[in-house]
Amino acid sequence: MAVEIILIILSTLVVFSYVFDLAARKFRVPSVILLLLSGIGLQYASNIFGITTVNFNSVLPLIGTIGLILIVLEGSLELKLEKRLNSLKARSLLHSLFCFSPLH
Repeated sequence: MAVEIILIILSTLVVFSYVFDLAARKFRVPSVILLLLSGIGLQYASNIFGITTVNFNSVLPLIGTIGLILIVLEGSLELKLEKRLNSLKARSLLHSLFCFSPLH
């Protein structure tokens, strides 16, 4: 693919993501859900109209892991650190460590 086409596709994706973010604020739905639904809809539309798509099955686990890490990091940026929540944070840490421990 030519570099120009790749840049146009990436720019269009950024614009769609911004539009979905605005729509998510209006309808109070996470923008990630709207993006997932649009991806599923585009896949069905491409199957109906016979448009061939690229097979991403080999890199899908990597992209999914990176996406999950980015979602968790974005959520952690929205946390407010307050002293009154220290006991809750400590209990949450202990529970998460217990879930990942080999003794469980």
